[in-house]
Amino acid sequence: MFGWSARAQAADTGPLVVVVTSSPDAPFVRRLAAELSLFGYRVEVAMRAAGDNDLNDLLVRTGGAALIAVDQGRQTAEVIVGEQAGAGPARHERERLDPRRRADTNAAVLAERFRARLTELGIAPRPTSVLLPREELVQLGLPPPQPAPRETERRLWLAAAIGGTSGGVGVLPDLQLELRAFPVPWLSTSAFGKWSPIAGEVSSREGASKVRFLAGGVLIDVYAVRRQLVVNVGLGAMLVSASMRGRAALPYVGRDDSVLVPAGMFETGAALPLSPRVSAELRGFVGACSPRIGVRIAGHTAAEYGLPFFGASLGVGVGLF
Repeated sequence: MFGWSARAQAADTGPLVVVVTSSPDAPFVRRLAAELSLFGYRVEVAMRAAGDNDLNDLLVRTGGAALIAVDQGRQTAEVIVGEQAGAGPARHERERLDPRRRADTNAAVLAERFRARLTELGIAPRPTSVLLPREELVQLGLPPPQPAPRETERRLWLAAAIGGTSGGVGVLPDLQLELRAFPVPWLSTSAFGKWSPIAGEVSSREGASKVRFLAGGVLIDVYAVRRQLVVNVGLGAMLVSASMRGRAALPYVGRDDSVLVPAGMFETGAALPLSPRVSAELRGFVGACSPRIGVRIAGHTAAEYGLPFFGASLGVGVGLF
């Protein structure tokens, strides 16, 4: 005799899956029913009497979309998919449980295979965000839901940018590279370098000089806003190297020279996170060299750099770890 012994485990709108067994209260059966329910199926567990041998008939009588007959003694589960799947007559498939696995593991594996097979045949589970109560999950032997793990914050970033700087010898393009460490999420310390690939030119009647800059230093930034847009302000100190190559009209003689001076700067910026590991960054800065860098031609100062200098850059930051 076929008789019901369990209740529905999911919302009534999901396809009905019937689990029949001679031991409806066995942990394996309860776990299998719970797994199928969490996938979005409407699950009913039923007692299989000794005379209930025709599984096709059982499936028709229950009105389910599919049926799983569990035989724990033989360590097998037979799956019967009804005609409503649209794949012709009812289908039978037998799964052999792995005796080396724990019962709950076998139940989870069988539920996943069953879900994939039913979906393939057109009986997909109902998408649902409804979760069973915590107490019911514990009773069924399932772990309570855990919050989705958050992406680990990257404490070391590498940033590259292209920008321009103006300070007395025209606007010069520069390339920048920065290694940024976050001891705490709202504060970073950085080491950076910047190089002007194109020289600035200063000229007069007596001659001309090409000036190229290379700078490196450290920054401390505070991140005042850390939402969809990240805003920072910071202070930095650096050394600026200026290499000058002169050419002169007669009777003057051109020569090469270089100087190294300290400088301080203030910067502010905004970053748009593109992913947890990548952000687009826009930065602006203003600073001053002390002393200023003078470009001299024929004994007089033709230009001065660094009091002040200012510029902006656009680049990308990548979280390393």
